[in-house]
Amino acid sequence: MTLTEFAVKKRYTTIAATLAIILLGLGGYMSLETQLNPDIDPVVVNVTTTYQGAAPSDIAELINEPLTEELGTIAGVENISAQAMEGSSIITVEFNYDKNIDVAAVEVQNVINRIRGELPAEINSPQVKKFSPADKPVVTVGITGDYNLTYLRTIATNKISQKLQLVSGVASVDVFGGHKREIYISVDQERLKTYNLSLSSIVAKLNQENVTIPGGRITKVKSEYLVRTVGEYKSLTPIKNLVVGNYQGQLIYLRNVAQVIDSYQDLRSRFRLRGKEAVAINIIKQQTANTVQVASRIKDELKKLRVEYPKLKFTVTDDQSNLVKIVINNLTSSLRLGIILTMILIFLFLNNWRNTLAISISIPLTFLLTLALLKVFGLTLNSTTMTGLILAIGMLVDDSIVVIENITRHFEELKRSPSQAAIEGTNEIALATVAGSTTSMIVLLPIMFIGGFVQQMFRPLAMTLLFAWTGSLITALTIIPLIMTLVLKRKQRKKDNFIYKVVNLFGKAVDYSRDIYLKLLKVALAYRGVVIVLGISLLVISISLMPLIGSTMVPKMDSGQIYISIEAEPGSSLTKTTWITRQVEEIIKEIPEVQIYSSQIGAEPGSGMSSVTGAMGVQQSFISVDLSSSNQRTRSIWEIEAEIRNKMSQIPGIRAFVVREIGSTAIATTKAPLVVRLKGDNPMILRSLAQQLVPQLKKVPGATNITTTWTIASPEYQIKVDRIKAAKVGLTTKGVASQVTAAVKGIETAQDYSLSGKKDISIRVRYQREDRKNKQDLKDIMITTPLGTKIALRELATIKLVKGPNLITSENLVNTLDIIGYTHNRALSKITADLQQIIDQFKLPEDYQVSIAGERNDLVEARDRLMISLAFAVVFVYLLLVSQFKSALHPLTIMLSIPLELIGVVGGLILTGKYLSMPAIMGLILLTGIAVNDAIHLIEFAIEEQNEGKSPQEALLTAAKLRFRPIIMTTLSTDVGMLPLALELSVGSEKYSPLAIVVIGGLTASTLLLLFVVPAVYSLVEDLKSTLLVKNN
Repeated sequence: MTLTEFAVKKRYTTIAATLAIILLGLGGYMSLETQLNPDIDPVVVNVTTTYQGAAPSDIAELINEPLTEELGTIAGVENISAQAMEGSSIITVEFNYDKNIDVAAVEVQNVINRIRGELPAEINSPQVKKFSPADKPVVTVGITGDYNLTYLRTIATNKISQKLQLVSGVASVDVFGGHKREIYISVDQERLKTYNLSLSSIVAKLNQENVTIPGGRITKVKSEYLVRTVGEYKSLTPIKNLVVGNYQGQLIYLRNVAQVIDSYQDLRSRFRLRGKEAVAINIIKQQTANTVQVASRIKDELKKLRVEYPKLKFTVTDDQSNLVKIVINNLTSSLRLGIILTMILIFLFLNNWRNTLAISISIPLTFLLTLALLKVFGLTLNSTTMTGLILAIGMLVDDSIVVIENITRHFEELKRSPSQAAIEGTNEIALATVAGSTTSMIVLLPIMFIGGFVQQMFRPLAMTLLFAWTGSLITALTIIPLIMTLVLKRKQRKKDNFIYKVVNLFGKAVDYSRDIYLKLLKVALAYRGVVIVLGISLLVISISLMPLIGSTMVPKMDSGQIYISIEAEPGSSLTKTTWITRQVEEIIKEIPEVQIYSSQIGAEPGSGMSSVTGAMGVQQSFISVDLSSSNQRTRSIWEIEAEIRNKMSQIPGIRAFVVREIGSTAIATTKAPLVVRLKGDNPMILRSLAQQLVPQLKKVPGATNITTTWTIASPEYQIKVDRIKAAKVGLTTKGVASQVTAAVKGIETAQDYSLSGKKDISIRVRYQREDRKNKQDLKDIMITTPLGTKIALRELATIKLVKGPNLITSENLVNTLDIIGYTHNRALSKITADLQQIIDQFKLPEDYQVSIAGERNDLVEARDRLMISLAFAVVFVYLLLVSQFKSALHPLTIMLSIPLELIGVVGGLILTGKYLSMPAIMGLILLTGIAVNDAIHLIEFAIEEQNEGKSPQEALLTAAKLRFRPIIMTTLSTDVGMLPLALELSVGSEKYSPLAIVVIGGLTASTLLLLFVVPAVYSLVEDLKSTLLVKNN
């Protein structure tokens, strides 16, 4: 008993199984996690180290070099890049995709533990963190109100952030901007000198007095008492009255030598909301949490906070779930439209509402089964899997159309009963249907195993299509025959309404087209040599036109979110960077499409911001701009970006800036689409080479935002201690440096100031601002010797103003300087080809190198992997056809439809102005399986007719007559189903529209040509076989 026979005769079992699929599918849909993109997590581990006050050169030498050298010994490491900036180090360790990220993180931590003793003692312990795109804030909340920024920062840190931290799915909450409260003890250097005191002695006194120490307990017969010595400061008065010394018999109080001020820490960051100062809370979700659900819970918590704090205003400035919802909802609309258009087309072809109903039932059943399988295999509902569902629409109905057509033929022409027609009609073409579906599915198998970024990106798409096609095949062989037994009718009442008149007219047009085709086919068979040569000529022309297309990684998407990274000139203060940012805000404010914008200026831990170059400091700022939806705008996001760039170029004081949309690079770890990397030992030479290259690179059409990642222009005062002079008074370089640090940066006491029982306010001791404002003040800093005498710093050291790099980058222990840029209105491949010409002619000193990195390298690797997959797909299809036809020759005839698809692919990409991107190559792979399906049915029918005694030409004409309608119907249904995706009718469809264009163009051209070229080749092969057979006999 065949599967179809079982489904028809055991109808109640089939119905029960169908209901189970419906329930499982609905359950899967309701529980599937929703996100923008599938999890594409490179195996990358970041090591972050803080070394307060250290220059980039010191960070590079003392931290990056020893760490990089040791980390390179770990198995599976592909690349190590390091960044040294003021006060911090970031080392990025990239592993191959086969490495387990958890194992990699443990091995990195083990290396750090092993060499911790070789690193400077003053650094904070290096923090190891597994890289994930999910580490960026899912929601940013701006807090404003009629309060000062100190209060806003305090309440955001102590109250609001703690409540948001408790929201389910939240991993971390970081506060940015505002004023962080601090008790500042501003010491007068002259008075210290007068009373023979030092900063260290004041700090020691504070640490000794600001304490609460348990003293044990006193126990009696019936009671027990704790003993505590309480000395913590609860107000500023006891701090001011602290005795810090004795001078000539008089007690010296802290108020005699310093001011005690309830103030805030030195500003290193600011947050601005719609052009006004505010405090931000960046909320990062757990890696496995649902973006939409977490954002919804956060907003629910914000509603409660608005009630609890009525005088505060909470504004969501950045919400990643909005884009997720927009993309998924729009893609769902495209899916719905694709289904409607496909069903209309099928109704026009079938001219039978009952048969159309049978197919319309199969589509949701297949989708529900697919959703259930997505849940079982741990996939999510994202732009990629949604695209897979859209791509599957037309192909889902192909099997059902073929089955219904054959069942109807058995019912109407062979006069079988509904049950017999359903069973016999399905069984007759079951093998060909299975083979056709299998060829579509088998081409996806290489994608599952090719590794790298490509596998991670396309595996969810491939699995979605595999699930959908498997469900479609099962539905066509079981549920469709069962439904047909219920809807088949011998006589139907003649319809004469407008709809049926249109349908009848369409049917006549198809029949007329078939008759014209058969006449043309007779001519083609008579002049088959001309047809074959014409087909080859079109193929050669198409291949020769391919260089005109250009290639890129992934198409850009109009997400409605613009990110602006700004880097002020080296040495700029936070005030200067803020002024520049305000000028940019004025530009943004005048753009009518802008809905909300916010700015993060400077940096602090947890900011989540990224600069042009990767550096983080007071010279950097980051502006997030949300636009209205693309269907509500007359201008694209790229037109608005161009306006912002043009106006920003006129603002003085900016060293570099980038205006880009979200997702501007396909791989999260790629610095920029365009990267020209200089390598060599001497940073000065690297800078000189970059200065020569940048003007040339800026002339390349389509290259924008060209800038270097670092420059040597950051001013710093370098103090060179005379070791001999220092040794004579019992001092060392380290001892002198620590006293300079205390004077300029200050010293935080061991105990914090208590507020409402919570010790959360630091106490900092340092010179008053008047004593540390310039180079002369540095010279006048009094250094205390071990004997207590005071010596001015100028007596022990020289001080000079120098300029050093604001950022030092290296790759595998070799210093690098990257020239980065972005693409605009031109293919990545064409831009990088121009860049390559420039660097090929560029003269370099010995031992210095220049190369193109960035997205070009990603593209080359991805393209190579996809081409390997394509080659395997072709081989798999051929082997499958050999097994089906038990011949090595006929499969080659069928596979002629594969190269013929290139004619439509090249034409489609050129006509639409699309580039040959990764999704487009994926479309080629899909076509390899799809394009041969119609050829399989055509050749199989011809072989059957030939086995019954007909000549090859007669067999071909009979097969063409029988298969013309199903071939045209399946081709058009596939094309129409993908049309919403190809036309980019929704946000998010831009990414995969080249895939749809490739399939539509390739399938259409392949179908039109296979109707002539494949029969011509088949006829020629059969005649050659006959001739050879006669000669052999």
